[in-house]
Amino acid sequence: MRLLAHQVLGRVALWSTLAVVGATALGYGYAFELSRDRALDQLRQHAELQGLQEEQAFRDAEAHLEYFRAEFLRRYRDQAIDYGARFDSLYAPGDGGALRLKPEYFRGARTDDGRYVIHTTGFLGRRATPPDEEFRRRAVIITDLVSELGPAWRGPFANLHASLPDNGLVIHWPGVPWGLQAAADLDVSEGAVIAGTRQENNPERNAVWSGLYFDKTAGQWTVTVQLPVDGDDGRHLVNPSHDILLDDILARLGRNRLVGAQTLLLSPDGHLIAGPGVMSETDQSRGILHVDALDDPFPARIHRLAMQHTDEGHAAHVMQDEQSGAYVVFTRVEGPDWRLATVYPGRQVAGAAHRGAAIMLALGLGLQLILLVVVGTVLSRRVSQPVQQLRDAADRITRGEQTEAAVAELPLAEENEIGSLSRSFRELARQVEHRQGELEGTVEVRTRELAEANQRLEQLTRTDSLTALPNRRAFDDDLAQLLANPEPMAGLALGMVDVDYFKPFNDTLGHEAGDQALRRVADVLAGQIRRDVRCYRYGGEEFAVVFTSIAVPHAERILRRILEDIAALAIEHGASPLGVVTVSAGLAKSYDPDIDAATLVRAADRQLYAAKASGRNRIAIG
Repeated sequence: MRLLAHQVLGRVALWSTLAVVGATALGYGYAFELSRDRALDQLRQHAELQGLQEEQAFRDAEAHLEYFRAEFLRRYRDQAIDYGARFDSLYAPGDGGALRLKPEYFRGARTDDGRYVIHTTGFLGRRATPPDEEFRRRAVIITDLVSELGPAWRGPFANLHASLPDNGLVIHWPGVPWGLQAAADLDVSEGAVIAGTRQENNPERNAVWSGLYFDKTAGQWTVTVQLPVDGDDGRHLVNPSHDILLDDILARLGRNRLVGAQTLLLSPDGHLIAGPGVMSETDQSRGILHVDALDDPFPARIHRLAMQHTDEGHAAHVMQDEQSGAYVVFTRVEGPDWRLATVYPGRQVAGAAHRGAAIMLALGLGLQLILLVVVGTVLSRRVSQPVQQLRDAADRITRGEQTEAAVAELPLAEENEIGSLSRSFRELARQVEHRQGELEGTVEVRTRELAEANQRLEQLTRTDSLTALPNRRAFDDDLAQLLANPEPMAGLALGMVDVDYFKPFNDTLGHEAGDQALRRVADVLAGQIRRDVRCYRYGGEEFAVVFTSIAVPHAERILRRILEDIAALAIEHGASPLGVVTVSAGLAKSYDPDIDAATLVRAADRQLYAAKASGRNRIAIG
């Protein structure tokens, strides 16, 4: 009998081991597929969101340049104003025969006609003959426009500049006196960046995005967007431009990067726009980066993968780099038509599957050990009816019957090994049933916690971390929703509020004091929030206030109260003529149900500029 028990137990041990190994293998495959699909889906959604965020900056840039083109042509066509007459009061000869905008306009000064110009420099390369009246006229017009629009268009852009195809450039760039530093023999029209705007290279006259290049004058890795502007006679007159610094692009990508992921921005022709840690000193000396010229071959492989998929739109698609095993999610950034590549190491995708398989293996081996002890005990005492009864009870539990019903026929009352085994089996079944209930409860709790975490994450993405006000993303979403579902006859008003002389405040007292000042200004704005008044941090030191419904007629009064309350804070500001921190505001109202967000923002920005131009700490209404 003992030999038979041992034989049966040996066979049970063999087959149970095979069953555990097989079940673990199947479980590993399922866990691997499930965790990989979840990770890649999360990565795909994240990449699409990053692509949309990057694209917004490019849409804003092109909108700015379209406005610049329209305003330049309006002034250029107005022959009643002799813009060229002011040329000599703005530009002075420099070394090497170049003309430069006078240095005081970078530090901050008023022109002869009363305009206040700051952070603006101009460079007109040396010429064989003195500049004619038409050239002088264009130079003065772009100088006015750059100095007027540059302060309002900082946002995600480093600067605003306009180049002349006959070797001239005017730029508003706080902290960078580009026009004063440019070499006297520099010919800006001969660079690869401006070459893309020439009529022979751009017959459609569309906006042109450069690849990543190193601006030696500014010492910055830069991406430039330009819009060629032609006169009524078809002659190429000027190129308004925005620069986006690589450091700013990397900062945006870094803030939203998944743990362990690497992000690259690539142009279709192979120029590297952004890619942390891939630029050596040799790469920097080349000036413009192409993936085939980098010391690191990885970006070139990613670019080849990106070019294998050419679908339009923002939908992300996943590919795998066979050499590294990494998963790469590509999404298209419209405007410059770049490809955003998010690289996710394959080992991170497989990590969860390995952990799940290890747990399954441990549980399987533990269960196998318990079963062998139970079977061995039963076989050593009885090998007939008790075994059959146990098998029947196990089958009933497997079919999903309740524990008490399944073990009802076991000899539970016997005071021997069979009875003990039967009771142990009942307890085991109860524990399995209990553990199953606990597992289901845990899954429900974790699912609820995940939903709550996602909700908190969504709130965080719409809240400015410094001021606790809703951020630019929340502003764009809310304004778009209000414009899409306007209240009948209620209209809409938008106030843009900007801290006066904020950069000198930061330069004098430091960024910590600047942050504290912004928080106190935001507290005043937050005190005005109600159902029909919404406040946002628009970016930097600029805030936005949206008025709806019954608040629209009272928008000016509310803004004026905000200005008074901020001035009443009496935050000392030695670099301001007013002595304390103040703000200026521009207010735009619209009752047009078809107005779009960009038009309303531009209208409010124009009024904000008018308020600043008229002395600051005041409101301009349009």
